[in-house]
Amino acid sequence: MKKVNFVVVLLAAVGVVLFTSTNQSVAGQSEYSRSGDGLLRMKHSPALGINIPIAVWIDGAQAGVFAKGHVYERYLTPGRHDLHASRPGRLFDSWRGTLDVRPGETYSFVVSCTPNHVILQPVSRIE
Repeated sequence: MKKVNFVVVLLAAVGVVLFTSTNQSVAGQSEYSRSGDGLLRMKHSPALGINIPIAVWIDGAQAGVFAKGHVYERYLTPGRHDLHASRPGRLFDSWRGTLDVRPGETYSFVVSCTPNHVILQPVSRIE
């Protein structure tokens, strides 16, 4: 009888976790965004290993870290921004670039790595 109760409790717990995670993953505009901002999106290449985090700096300040299975999103004010992406602790192989943000535009990148470099590949739009 204890085994049946354990299985029921376990299934109920898994159901609650799945239900709450699907509610959180619904895409929508962030409460912190403004309609005049641009959106920066980055995600891991499918070929990139699962345990390779990518640290992101914007205009010299650390803006976050993300790993495979997660999409990095950040709203940026219009204008020129300096971007820097690297594996934490490995600044010698990082990617650096400048992004000119226009209001309402989305800038998407796929992050991949070679043994010596982090690469941000722009994602082309399909129109």
